[in-house]
Amino acid sequence: MPRGVRRRPRLLATKLREIRDGLELSQDGIIERLGLANYIDRGKISDFERGVREPDLLTLKAYADEAGISVNDLIDDDVRLPKKLPGAKHISRPATMNTTTVSLQLQIKSDGDAAREETGARGAIEKAHLKRHGMKKLKDGEYELTFSHQDDADLDEQIYALLREIKSEARGRKCSVKASVREKDADRYW
Repeated sequence: MPRGVRRRPRLLATKLREIRDGLELSQDGIIERLGLANYIDRGKISDFERGVREPDLLTLKAYADEAGISVNDLIDDDVRLPKKLPGAKHISRPATMNTTTVSLQLQIKSDGDAAREETGARGAIEKAHLKRHGMKKLKDGEYELTFSHQDDADLDEQIYALLREIKSEARGRKCSVKASVREKDADRYW
């Protein structure tokens, strides 16, 4: 391969458009939802979706997080996106939605005993995964989160997905994590 030639995912542009369509957002809507108003405009979204330009890594991560998929799903041409994006659930709120408040206990330990890695992992988890559930910090390592769900199975699915996301984020930052979730004012645990 000649020097300076970079491999690129062939299907990235298509997947970015599928995410925007799956989340039922306009170009302005996706910018707002991803929190990118200070960084990109509609023209760049259009360029991303036409394959004229590629988003930076943090923008790719924002797309993946909002869609409820991994960045690997975006860049791997052998992986097709699900017809119904996991993140799409968080958008439409039918009239029959229930709300449940839970307490999350989160212990993060660096594989190398570096406090900096633990702090970085906690910050990333809070920003990328907990804030979308109305995160309130209660005390060291404890959070209150709110989930909107259709039924108990939907709540279970959302909580287990969140726990997988937290574990993946910590693992990516060379940390291990112990997490437990308890429904507020009930004896239900995950």
